[in-house]
Amino acid sequence: MMLISVFVITCLTIIALALGRLIWSQKADKERSIHGILGVSVYIELIKLTQQHRGMHSGFLNGKLEFKEKLTTLESNIDQCYTDLLKFEKNHSYPENLSAHYPFKQWQRLLNNNAIDSAESFRIHSGIIARLLDALWDMSDEFSLTSNHNIEVRSPAQQLIKTLPELTESLGQIRALSVQVASKQEMTPDKKLQLLFTIEKIEEHCKNLTRPLPADTYKHLTDFTQNIKRDIKQSQLSQQNPDTLFQEATRVINQLFDVIHIEFETLKTTINNIKKLF
Repeated sequence: MMLISVFVITCLTIIALALGRLIWSQKADKERSIHGILGVSVYIELIKLTQQHRGMHSGFLNGKLEFKEKLTTLESNIDQCYTDLLKFEKNHSYPENLSAHYPFKQWQRLLNNNAIDSAESFRIHSGIIARLLDALWDMSDEFSLTSNHNIEVRSPAQQLIKTLPELTESLGQIRALSVQVASKQEMTPDKKLQLLFTIEKIEEHCKNLTRPLPADTYKHLTDFTQNIKRDIKQSQLSQQNPDTLFQEATRVINQLFDVIHIEFETLKTTINNIKKLF
């Protein structure tokens, strides 16, 4: 009888320990995913600011000298984002091979390049942003957001981490290219092709949205892209005010980033409310 009692107690203890470990593990996973949202939010802000810098830098190199002061402020804010991101990586033992060190070095090389034209600036900025978009996806996977087993977490995370940032990047390219065209008052055939191709990408991204955008954001987005397309086809884009183009594009892009940040808060709540994360 004694042996049976010992056996039963041992089994119950093992089960209790296993359940305790499972509960602790699920709690730790939830906390890690929420911490991941903090990290990817810094990446999102860094992408937003780098896109703005690309547009202003294009205008500055094409004669819009009044952009210089704004560029200085942007560069300071971007440097701070990199500092925050590298600190986040260190605090969370983030893998070195996925670190933001590489795009940060590219960014520093860009700032130190004093012999650069607007086309080269656009190319380098776009390369940095492409790397940041990849790094954003890597971090979201590492913190079990886009790779989460739960569809309630994975599906919205994929739109917030991939579709919407790529949509903002296409709009950012439209902003930079249109500012170039308007600043130089010249529409070259290659710029026309780039602009039309990028507008097609925007339309494709909109089709891939699994969760609809707020009605006013979607309207501003479609109105802006249709106006750009009209001005291209009517050869009027080169006659537009570059400041106005920059501001109109920025308004739409900022609305999309606002949607991303709001949805991240909703995602935090979703993660906290899931009883069994995995």
